[in-house]
Amino acid sequence: MMEHYMKQMLVTALDRSLPIFVETMGWNERQDEFNRPQGYHCYHWLQTTGGEGQFEISDKIVTLAPNQGILLQPNASHSYVAQSNPWSTWYITFNGNLAPFIVSSLGLATSTVISWEPGSRLSTLHTRSENLARQSFDFNGMDGSAFVYRFLMDLKRYGQVDNQRSFSQHTERLMPFIRFLEENYSNPAFGLTQLVEYAGISSQRLNYLFRMTTGMSPYQYLIHLRIQKSKEYLINDKKLTVKAIASLVGFLDSSHFVYTFRKIESKTPQTFRDLN
Repeated sequence: MMEHYMKQMLVTALDRSLPIFVETMGWNERQDEFNRPQGYHCYHWLQTTGGEGQFEISDKIVTLAPNQGILLQPNASHSYVAQSNPWSTWYITFNGNLAPFIVSSLGLATSTVISWEPGSRLSTLHTRSENLARQSFDFNGMDGSAFVYRFLMDLKRYGQVDNQRSFSQHTERLMPFIRFLEENYSNPAFGLTQLVEYAGISSQRLNYLFRMTTGMSPYQYLIHLRIQKSKEYLINDKKLTVKAIASLVGFLDSSHFVYTFRKIESKTPQTFRDLN
């Protein structure tokens, strides 16, 4: 790897019309000291790839060690300085019409330390992006937009704040319970009680895991799973009646199935079938 690389994008008018675009990206083996009282005009991500640095933001001083980084909003006053020799960092700056919405909707923490496991994709960003930095015009525009969006998704998936589990760790913990639901959703007698017994944890803990990973309670997930399975039957087997499908996906009666389907899909099962 080079001692330093920096890719300054040629941001065109078309690029600026994209939901999100890359402005700069680079790696420093020996990070210089920076003091930006007025902040930076784009979103700014900085992560440590070696050594340690001291970062000051909003009158708060934090240490950035390996496998740690920080995401700053535009114009956020900050400064940083090496605490070791050398302090190596990778950075990316980005913006776009929907950048604030994307950062917010993903629930990404700003102005605070984000950590990740050493083996995650975030650990190898600085090496994977080196080849991109050597390209001339190829990485501008849509490719750059796709890269920064994938980076933010990885930050959502692997990032940990305040020693909390990452999204990927929650997902891994939840997968056996998801598979158990897949195996039992067609049983109308199956519900939260059976799931809690199988999980071997409290209903409160199970609810927390589901909400952190899916945004739903376990019961809501089960109902949506039943509706999703019913949509497959409605499309793939036109000979099955709505009443038969209701029974196949775990509803005790067709009227409850139709009511639930309409509530979730804003149309009846028959209308959904006719449209597909």
